[in-house]
Amino acid sequence: MTTPDSIYDRTATRVEKINNLGYNYEGKILKKTLSSYLFKDPSRSEILAKIDAILYFLVEKVKTIKTFYNYTVPKNYRKLN
Repeated sequence: MTTPDSIYDRTATRVEKINNLGYNYEGKILKKTLSSYLFKDPSRSEILAKIDAILYFLVEKVKTIKTFYNYTVPKNYRKLN
C-alpha cells in the first residue's frame, strides 16, 4: 500500500477498506497459463521467468494507463484492478 502524500489523502483513505484488489500477477502469469512440462527444462524455465517479468511489467503499466484516463481518481491511485 502506498502512503498518502497529503493530510487530505490521509483523511480520505483512513476509513477506506477495499477487499477485492485483484489478482497478484507477479511471477504467476506464465505458470498459470502454460503447461508445467515447459518449466521442467532449467534453461527454458529461466527464459520463461524473464518473459514472465516482462508480462508483469506490461500488466502493471496497463493499470497505470487506466488510472491516467480515469478522471475520477487521483493520479497516484494504486488500488485499481
